[in-house]
Amino acid sequence: DGDRHLSIETKDIQFLSANSPYVTIHHLGKRYLYNHTLKFLSENLDSHIFVRIHKSTIVNLHYIQYYKSRLNGDYDVVMKDGSTLRLSRNFVADFKVKFAKSPQDTTD
Repeated sequence: DGDRHLSIETKDIQFLSANSPYVTIHHLGKRYLYNHTLKFLSENLDSHIFVRIHKSTIVNLHYIQYYKSRLNGDYDVVMKDGSTLRLSRNFVADFKVKFAKSPQDTTD
């Protein structure tokens, strides 16, 4: 955040998106830039919670409301805050397995 380096809870990260040469971290309604790659983050985040849904997006399964088909092999992932992210057909099989196994909070 400017000249400051912040420590944030990974459980509160909604999703991460590539914003070359940085990654944008979407965290509790705020956005932060991080100077590592999505590949680095995907290797270091909990794979039971975070899943890659596009070459430029990793999402926290706990913040997903639902997903629906675009009828062309791709899907839309609708987040609990109402934002929509694209789920690429290249990542759909892994996503469906992890989404089915993730505990869904039905109180939101």
